[in-house]
Amino acid sequence: MASIPLVSGGSQPVFSIDTRNGPQLAANVAYTPAATPTNFAGPALEFYQIGNLVGIQNQAQVNGAVQVIDQSLQQYCTIAIQQVNTNSISIATYPLGAFGANATVSAAAVQALVVGLGNIQITNGGVTTGFSATGAEVTNLGFKLAAS
Repeated sequence: MASIPLVSGGSQPVFSIDTRNGPQLAANVAYTPAATPTNFAGPALEFYQIGNLVGIQNQAQVNGAVQVIDQSLQQYCTIAIQQVNTNSISIATYPLGAFGANATVSAAAVQALVVGLGNIQITNGGVTTGFSATGAEVTNLGFKLAAS
């Protein structure tokens, strides 16, 4: 079978297409992008969990609290992926650094933004109710593969 011998480069273009930190040569002891997620379908993403939102799973309707939180976040970033869980929202956003230079700073900034929404007033069918976002807790633990 025919093959083309590799004369330069490494696995960087294949495994870290959204990270521009130079080629990974065989002489490198540690693979530099190790533990750095790569999104083959688009830009690098940051992952957050917005927790301690009791009852948020019931707020996914039009003009609900999920929509208000999303619109607030999207003033600073684009939400690429979202999952509304029981009492929390998990999101993936881009661009990197939209909320700060590192995971601790960015999580605190997202938390301040969501908590700052306070008691979100929701009108549905002419009835206005409130949803409190004041206890929101945000973590930025990065992307992790699901464990079974």
